[in-house]
Amino acid sequence: MPTITLQVNDNVYEKFQWLLSHFHKDEIDKFDYISDENVQELKNISNDYKSGKQDEFVEYKL
Repeated sequence: MPTITLQVNDNVYEKFQWLLSHFHKDEIDKFDYISDENVQELKNISNDYKSGKQDEFVEYKL
């Protein structure tokens, strides 16, 4: 199952949860909150990749 990470503005967070609640529980494994610290870590990794530090990454194409 693919994983999608979204950054949702606080103003729409409850509405987004409401939307997800209308899917069957088998369609969504789990809904986790990611902290600002984790978001920053992911941004740093992305920036490293974009700036050419790609030797530490492995790319898989489907």
